[in-house]
Amino acid sequence: MAAVSLLGAAPTPERNPASASDLPFTTDGIMASLDQVLDWYRQARIAMRSANGLAGVVFGPADEQTARHLVERGFDTARAQAALIGRPGTGPDRAGATERAGAQREQLEGAIRRGEQELERLQRRMRTAAPAQRRTLEREALARRNQLDLDRVRFDFIARLGAADSSLSARNDDDLAHRIQALHDAVPELASGAAPAATTVTSPDTPVGPGGPIRRLLALQRARRGLDDLAVTTGRLERAVDRDLDTVRNELHPVTGRLRALAGDPTAEGLTLEDSERQFHDLLERAKRLAAIVIPLREQSALAHRFAGDLQGWQRAVDRQSLQLLQTIGLDFAGVLIAVAAILIGALMWRVAVVRYVRDHYRSRLLLMIRNVVVGVAIGLVIIFHFTTELTALVTALGFAAAGIALALQNVILAVAGYFSMVAPNGIRVGDRVGLQGPFGYVHGEVLEIGFVRIRLRELAGEPRKPTGRTVVFSNSVVFTGSFFKEPVPREEPPARAAA
Repeated sequence: MAAVSLLGAAPTPERNPASASDLPFTTDGIMASLDQVLDWYRQARIAMRSANGLAGVVFGPADEQTARHLVERGFDTARAQAALIGRPGTGPDRAGATERAGAQREQLEGAIRRGEQELERLQRRMRTAAPAQRRTLEREALARRNQLDLDRVRFDFIARLGAADSSLSARNDDDLAHRIQALHDAVPELASGAAPAATTVTSPDTPVGPGGPIRRLLALQRARRGLDDLAVTTGRLERAVDRDLDTVRNELHPVTGRLRALAGDPTAEGLTLEDSERQFHDLLERAKRLAAIVIPLREQSALAHRFAGDLQGWQRAVDRQSLQLLQTIGLDFAGVLIAVAAILIGALMWRVAVVRYVRDHYRSRLLLMIRNVVVGVAIGLVIIFHFTTELTALVTALGFAAAGIALALQNVILAVAGYFSMVAPNGIRVGDRVGLQGPFGYVHGEVLEIGFVRIRLRELAGEPRKPTGRTVVFSNSVVFTGSFFKEPVPREEPPARAAA
């Protein structure tokens, strides 16, 4: 500050209506707005891809083109705003400042030339002046030399200061332009000649794996949340764009009003013709820059509002499809419940019929056991085939599973089959005497119990057959692996009638 005061720098001129403090945008604000647009675009692409094909909502090339155009208008707006704050004739009235700096340099150059001429004239007079006048001339020459040195330092200082300001401003302008271009290049969809990204369309009626309706409902809910988040982001973008548009319009109105006033009376407010002409051209250039911002901002605002309206339609479509899926799932569950209820009613009728009409205990037990097996299998098949869409894979899996189970439980399966063979109409009953021939030998016994997988006998030996006190347990598979004999129960002879 001391150096500026010492050198007698020119005072700051009266602020122009287009001064730096009146600028509606800053570098950081421009980059923040551009980042907001890019963040919205990334979120929009993610939401469109996640919801694409669901509920009949297909984000086609037109929707992607709307989003891409909105981003392009965002870059156009950023470039126009950068031009407003970074080019001559705008911002801090750079053109007027340059002219004033040039006028100061010309004045100093003229003062330096006149000082040099005056110093030479004084030096010539000193060579021919009388001793009494020489002292006075020397003082004048010294003062002129000091003034000349001061003017030279001032000229050098102003020239360096102007060069530094120009270099710094150029670097700032280039840096902002490069940052905007770098962000533009980071979006491949905005490259010239780039083809739109291919959109994979899934038919709304295509099941999505096992449990298709339920999985599709969950996918719709995820897509709905993505659309909700995108709607919030789109609303923020709309408000930001409308706010910037109002700011530019508010900035443009006084400029146009001032231009009309200067066009009507150039010498209004006591301005000279030269000042009026310079101010008119400065304001006209500023109006052009502001109008260049208004155009892409209006397009960006219109595209944002259009996208927001389409987004509401997509949300309603997702809600409708979700409701339809809920109804479909409800009907499916109702069908399953009806089928299960019918099976249970049939099982109840089966039990009632067996209890009422089958008097044989063993047949009754067999029929009720068969009933339980049939009911369990029927319910399992209803559930499996109702909620499974990939029947081929299911049948293959069930085949391999059945083969593995049969191999691992072959003895148990054989015992169960032997049980049904034993309790058949021509089979055995508790109390019957049987003979079993197998790898263990030959055993006679009386049937005590016929289980589902094993038979229990009271061992008999001797002639006539009498209990030995031992109990023998065999697997029911002995029916197929050995010999099975059913022996008649001996009848007790009536006592001899006493002799008369």
